[in-house]
Amino acid sequence: MPTSSPLSAPVRLVGIQSLRGFAVLLVVMVHLHHTEQKYTHGPILLGAWNPIGISGVDIFLVVSGFVLTYLAFGHIGQASYARTYAYARLTRVYPIYVLVTALLIPVYLSQPALINAAEGHQVNLWRSLLLIPDVRLPLIPVAWTLHHEVYFYLVFGLMLCLPERHLPKVMLLWLVLTGALIAWGQQVPRSQQGAFERVLFNAINLDFILGMTAAFAVAHGPRRGATACLWGALLWVTVAYTVWLAATGEYWVSDGWRVAVFGLPATLFIYAIVVRELDQGRVFWPKLAWIGDGAYSVYLIHLIVLVAMGRLWERFGVPGMPAHLVFLAASLGIALGLGYAIFRHVEKPILHWAKRHDPTRTHAAPKSMVT
Repeated sequence: MPTSSPLSAPVRLVGIQSLRGFAVLLVVMVHLHHTEQKYTHGPILLGAWNPIGISGVDIFLVVSGFVLTYLAFGHIGQASYARTYAYARLTRVYPIYVLVTALLIPVYLSQPALINAAEGHQVNLWRSLLLIPDVRLPLIPVAWTLHHEVYFYLVFGLMLCLPERHLPKVMLLWLVLTGALIAWGQQVPRSQQGAFERVLFNAINLDFILGMTAAFAVAHGPRRGATACLWGALLWVTVAYTVWLAATGEYWVSDGWRVAVFGLPATLFIYAIVVRELDQGRVFWPKLAWIGDGAYSVYLIHLIVLVAMGRLWERFGVPGMPAHLVFLAASLGIALGLGYAIFRHVEKPILHWAKRHDPTRTHAAPKSMVT
């Protein structure tokens, strides 16, 4: 298959957005399962297998590694691009996150029992607001993954300061260092790890490196075997999860193994869907792209919505299977719908404003393939 420069690639890869939509759906379904277990009456419909949805987090991280690397080809080593990158990452992550967190602060101060039950309703508000790692979960519990995103943004930002020809060597060095940190972390009980150590010692940081590797394969490789990679990814995750389940009896894959079970097949899958879209025009599940567009807002608010729905159902819900199904459908629909509405009417305008007022951007600065 012919290769093409990322600079001439589509501004927006629909398949990547669809995959982000699929990933956030997986995460939402995991938390909907928890909500169903905690708040509803009668039998649980979302089975014990549902924890496989944590793979959505690995997909997100692999996508981050892929997208940032793929967009950077041709610009690595350019100071102007590094400045634009830093501004884009800052304005992409923080504004909507800080806004949602700020809206939760009055709730926490007035009704702390409603927030962060898993941590005894204890939250460090300043660390939560500034997205600084803490040994406790942040005010938005799922934002713990953003600590890893910010860590990757910082490391990748340093990589952008070097000539592009050195990037493979630097990636290999980061892989070795990450492996060493993970091995070190295995010797330190989690209860004795500090906030930053928990970020550095977590094996899911390997997902970013896998995404970067996929970007190299798409941009500089022969781009063959996309269909084989697609089916290989599905076979891999099926076999790996089955082996994990048989060996441990646990549906929830531990952090130390989830990269092998979910991250590696996610890498093959991303390579496959991008190559198929670029070379064959075959887009992965295009009807999911709208969810992918709003995935960040959905990710930030879905747990808040589900807990609120669960508490309401606990007080006012009625027994019976039809009502149970209505509750699950309504909870999922409201979480997705409200998240997308926030994206359209809050997050997207903020991003557009930030882009118009970007002090680092030049006429030659590259556009993003994703929103």
